[in-house]
Amino acid sequence: MDNQTLAGLLAATPPADLRIIELTAELTLPDGTLDLDAAAARQAEVELACTQAQDYAAATRRLLGAMKWQLRPRRS
Repeated sequence: MDNQTLAGLLAATPPADLRIIELTAELTLPDGTLDLDAAAARQAEVELACTQAQDYAAATRRLLGAMKWQLRPRRS
């Protein structure tokens, strides 16, 4: 793997502005549980936020793998 590939992976990693974090805060009741009725009413938004988070996680895993590959011990 070369630096160009690593740069490409980095460029392909979306920004960490994940909607799921804000949405979870909005859907959390004062007792700390999820407001299931509100979540159901916003199902499309929840599903989109989950997809965004999964895409981010996958891109981050690819970048992490590339970094570990670059940093692996080399045999002399």
